[in-house]
Parts: sequence; C-alpha cells; structure tokens
Amino acid sequence: MKNKRKSGLKWILAVWFCGISAMADAQVTESLKAIGMENIRCAQTPGVTTVSFENNVYRSTYTGVGKAIDACLESKTKGDLQLVVLENRIPRLCINLPDTLTEAYRNGDISLAQVYRQMEITVDTDPAMKALENAGREEAPAAWKMDLVIYPDLFLENNTLDELYTYAINLNPAVETALWKGGKMTAQVILPIATNLSGEMNKVRPGIIALSQEMRFRHNIFGKLTVGNFTDNRYGAQLELKYRNDNGRWELGSTVGSTGFSAITREDGWYMGRKQRINASLNASYYEPYFNLQFDLKAGRYIYGDYGIRGDCTRHFGEYAIGVYALCTDGEINGGFHFSIPLPGKKWSRKGFFRIKPANYFAWAYSMVADGEYVEKRMGKSYNTDPDENRSSNFYQPDYIRHFLIKEIQRELSK
Repeated sequence: MKNKRKSGLKWILAVWFCGISAMADAQVTESLKAIGMENIRCAQTPGVTTVSFENNVYRSTYTGVGKAIDACLESKTKGDLQLVVLENRIPRLCINLPDTLTEAYRNGDISLAQVYRQMEITVDTDPAMKALENAGREEAPAAWKMDLVIYPDLFLENNTLDELYTYAINLNPAVETALWKGGKMTAQVILPIATNLSGEMNKVRPGIIALSQEMRFRHNIFGKLTVGNFTDNRYGAQLELKYRNDNGRWELGSTVGSTGFSAITREDGWYMGRKQRINASLNASYYEPYFNLQFDLKAGRYIYGDYGIRGDCTRHFGEYAIGVYALCTDGEINGGFHFSIPLPGKKWSRKGFFRIKPANYFAWAYSMVADGEYVEKRMGKSYNTDPDENRSSNFYQPDYIRHFLIKEIQRELSK
C-alpha cells in the first residue's frame, strides 16, 4: 500500500514538474520571439533552463546577445540559465547565468551591468547542446527565408601615370538564403554606378554566387566548405578549418582553395578558365581584451604562386573596426589599412519570408603599393567567398561582447 502511495506521489510530482517546465519553456520562447529571435529551442531540467536562439534582426552581435539576455531575465525561469548563441543554426557561444545571479537581479540587488560582468561566456557549447537534444520543435525557423541585401562597393587604386586614381563605385545586391543547418546560398550581381575603367568594370556582371556548408565538430573545431564564383575574378572551391579555445581569445586554423579565372569578356561573355590555381595558408589570431585589439597572422601561398606572410592589427570601437596590415611576399613588401563601419539601421525585423535591407557594414581596404613588380606579378592576391566578410559582422568574441554590453549600459545611464 505504501509503495502504491509513493508511486502515485512520484507520478503527481512528475506531472507537476512537466507542467511547470512547459510553462517556463513557452514563456522564454515567446519572450525571444517577441524581440525577433529565430531558431529558438528550449529545454528544462530540474536545475537548468537551456535555450538556443539566432539573431537575424539586430546589426551587432553584442546588441543581439544583450536583448536575448534581457528577455530571458524577464521570464520566470527556475535554476541556472544557459543561452546558446547560433549563427545559421551553428552554435557560436554559450552564456551561463547561475540562479544566484538571476535571482539577485530579479530582486533588485544587482544591476544589469553587474550581471554582464559576472556571467560566464564561453566558446564551448558542447554540454549545452547536449541538454537541447531532447528539446521540442524549433520555433521561428529561419530556413529558406530570403534577404535581398544591398552592398555598397568602392574601388580606388593609384597605379597609373596619367590619372591620379582609377576608381569604381558599384552597388552589389545579393539574395542570401539560409538553407539547412550550416547551409547558405548567395547570388549576387554587380551593378556599376561610376568608373573611369573600361572592360568588365563598367559592365553588369556576376558577383559572389556560392553555396556554402559550415559544420561544428566537438571541442570548438569549425569547418566550412564553399563552392562557386568569388571576388577578384575567381571561381572554384575553398575549405576552411579552425579551432577556438574556450575563452575565444586564441584561434588557429588553415585555408586551402582551388580556383580558376572568371570574368565577363566582349568575345566570350562570361568566361571561366580551366586552369586551376592552388592557394593555402596557416592562420592564427589573438584577441587582446584590455585595448580590444585583434592580431591576425597568415602565412602561405597566394593565388598566383607567390609565398608570403601577412600580419594585421585591428582595434574594435564597438561596431567600428579600424586596422593596419603589413605583407611580405617573395621579397616584396606592402602594407595599408582597412576598416569596417556600420551602415544605417541597427535593427531590421523579418516578419515574412522575404526582406530587403542594406548591408550591416561597409568595409574597405587600402593598399600602399599598387604598381611595379608587385602588380605585374599579381602578388599577394586573395579573394572573398562571402559578400559580408569583414571584421565587425558576426564577431562572436566573448571579451568583446561583454565589454561593449557593459559600455552600452554605462552610456545609457550617463544620458
């Protein structure tokens, strides 16, 4: 009789816990949906609430993370809180808030800035993703939704004697679609606006037309394969592998590509050469949190067979990134600067399956040497496989996110 009573009590407690868990899951999910987050999943265990989400609305990574933390803190979750930040459904970061921290904030004992200071941010998402394995269906899925993104493009080069600069100003609209987990399709066209160059540069031509597949393996190892038409008149395939340590300050990786020549010509239309050229590099990166400095080092073979090493130093000012670089390849030295700046529009809601928006950032680089043997032998040449490649977009660095979340709070309080 006693055993039956115990079994009945356990059953009642199990039903009660499931009901409470379902209510908490629904509340967290609805809070995240209300601020525009996508690919949301939530799992409740007796001691932890784990939720994953993707930010496709807010321009900056730290703004999106901050909005998600605020939404979860306003929900009545129980126990510890884990947030997994996704990009195209690939886990990037895990944010851990112990129950003592969330309760202290909800009781008014500490400020939001103190929550940001004390929370843990790590690149290691393996335990959190394991907790989400048995979560319910994904809410607000982003798969197969289309964005028409308008990218501005500026080309300047001082490499002629009869003109101060050669220049080209383009608008490069691109249709971008998230397909499945880690899969993305991009189709871009280049529309010339003004140029003093002839040939392909004053013609409507294809930009990046690519299919990419990104994967995340255990222990913070990432891989990405991209095939298609790239920038700098290249088409082919590129494979990237990289490892990030748990605090995200160190990153090691490699890149290898096989590409041919691609261009619009008067005789052949869209010409694609058969000859393939191999490029490869070993890459290292370190983020220095006190001054928000990012150091990048690459060594390897460039498109046209020259071997060299390149070092970059970039300073992050919130969403602005300004840097300098130096390059030595086959004995020739070059250098310059680069920057990425945010374009208008901090938030672009996506209510349906199609959205038109400007690019989040404008990125540009200046090369000091643009003539002589360096240009004749096409030294130091590389290409991009994504129109959104810059040092501000999708920058998931834990120290960077924490620093500028706190700085945003301080800025708001000082107004």
